[in-house]
Amino acid sequence: MSAKPHHDEPALIFAWGVRDHSTWHLFVALLLLMAAMAGFFFIFRIVHPVAQRLPVTPQHVISLNPKNPAELALIHRAQDRSFALLSDAESTLPVEGTALAFHPSFEGHQIKLRELDPAATAIHQPRLFTAAADVLPPVPHRVAPPVAAAPAAQLRAFMSTALAKRGPASVELSGIRLTQPTRVQFRVGIGSSGQIITALPLGSVEDVEIMQQLHAAVLSLRFTPSEAKQVDWGEVSFRWGEASPP
Repeated sequence: MSAKPHHDEPALIFAWGVRDHSTWHLFVALLLLMAAMAGFFFIFRIVHPVAQRLPVTPQHVISLNPKNPAELALIHRAQDRSFALLSDAESTLPVEGTALAFHPSFEGHQIKLRELDPAATAIHQPRLFTAAADVLPPVPHRVAPPVAAAPAAQLRAFMSTALAKRGPASVELSGIRLTQPTRVQFRVGIGSSGQIITALPLGSVEDVEIMQQLHAAVLSLRFTPSEAKQVDWGEVSFRWGEASPP
């Protein structure tokens, strides 16, 4: 059974009959805020201090007449306090005694020209030295100490331990100008008869002619024949040393 609608309730969705009084509320709040701000302006207002003006007393010059008894008494009182204060009548009187007379230091002084000093006589002193005189003592000739002649350097070829067993440990090489001997080294192979079979350079210099001379000098080396091994390998290095005496 369906429910019947109530006739007391309105049929509209929105409450159009209710009036909104929020605008009046805002107006009243604005008035209260303005009154509060005005009260703050009166309470917290800035009061500037008023500077007090000091009274200024103008200074006047009063001329005292000595014929007036009251003014004359005032003059006498001032003279008692300052003895240097004199009236016009007393200033014209002559000074009694010479104790207070002023005499300047230039009194009686006359301006005259200063006398010239006589010219100083020239003193001729003997010249101990002249431009041509030799003031320094003679310097003895320095004798250079004898310098021993440096021993002649000779390029030597040094053999490694394996090669030194079959021949000399070092051999002199003449006619070769090797500037950097530590950079050159040969790997050589010695046959059973003592001749050089292979000579491989392990280091070289830029001069090709010197390398050819070193290669030829290494190939010309001779060692002791040996039948134990067919080929012995070793290294040959170069250094500069003292030449052996003849």
